[in-house]
Amino acid sequence: MSIGTGRTRGGRLALVALVALLGACGDKDGGDTAGADDGGVGGGVGGGVGGDGTDGTDGGTPACESDDTFQLSGTVTFDGEPAEGAEVYLWEQGTDGWSTVTTDAAGHYETTLAAGDWAVEASVYGCYGGVAELSAAACEDQTHDVAVGPGDCDVAEKPNLYLYPDETGPAAVALDIDRRQAIVAADPPLSADLRWSGLAHPDGTFSVPQPGGGWDRAPFLFYEVSLLPWHSRGLQREAGFCVTGTIDEAAAELAELLGRYGFNAGERDDFYEAWRLDLPPAAAWAVYPQLEVDDIAGLELAPALPVDRLWLLVEDGAGCPPLVEPVVLPFDRRGAHAVEWGVIVHGLAL
Repeated sequence: MSIGTGRTRGGRLALVALVALLGACGDKDGGDTAGADDGGVGGGVGGGVGGDGTDGTDGGTPACESDDTFQLSGTVTFDGEPAEGAEVYLWEQGTDGWSTVTTDAAGHYETTLAAGDWAVEASVYGCYGGVAELSAAACEDQTHDVAVGPGDCDVAEKPNLYLYPDETGPAAVALDIDRRQAIVAADPPLSADLRWSGLAHPDGTFSVPQPGGGWDRAPFLFYEVSLLPWHSRGLQREAGFCVTGTIDEAAAELAELLGRYGFNAGERDDFYEAWRLDLPPAAAWAVYPQLEVDDIAGLELAPALPVDRLWLLVEDGAGCPPLVEPVVLPFDRRGAHAVEWGVIVHGLAL
């Protein structure tokens, strides 16, 4: 993705495989439907083939190693194709226990869990799908396939963060996100702990040191971050604006909307250049301002500055049904401060 500064801002998500295997099931060659005189059905769920023909406890291999576990397996697909490296998240209901397992080249996953109630979901390329709840008794193996598609991908696109200290000085900015989220792109690059460190300037630019010496001065701090399913569901859709016209006209109108919130001319120009080509086509766009986004991506600034953030949720206007227009209160931009704009495109092909 490109923006008006000429910097390349887009990026592909690098999945991090966090494998947590809680146990392993043994060989399931336990009792079958034969009669007692050929070894019979093993006693209970853990019985095995052979034995004395009554309870099977003195012969054969148990169906699973523990009376308290079961095996869960399945296949994860993305847009109909097996998804290698997808993360499957497993939540034990009623507790804080959870684990992850990563799919192989065929999109297959397999793990052993404690008997009980579980919630399951999968992440592929920052897209989440297949959220389901299941319940299993001991040794009651289950299969759960997960289908994820492009429509499950919600990303905060191009948040641009501008710091305005009173004077040039050392500054650090850290992003605070859920471990299941991913940074899709960042410029300047983020450190391993999701931090920028450098010099903040009163004009909103930010300088970062270069490995060979010297400084690289960026017009703003840029990143893109994936959203979790409940992030998307929790976005406000009660008050918004209907935007019509060409893509160029819509981008210009959205830039002017930023002006109503107090963004300056340079920040609005950055927005327009970022979205005049990247805004997905639609007959109309429903635009819902989001002023509370810390739960999606928290910001930690040192030294501390007051931060005003505005992300725009953009959806298909579907003929622009009547919308309740938000009350716009301009940001207080007096003194040292920081501002940020971003966009979440939902349900429209980028």
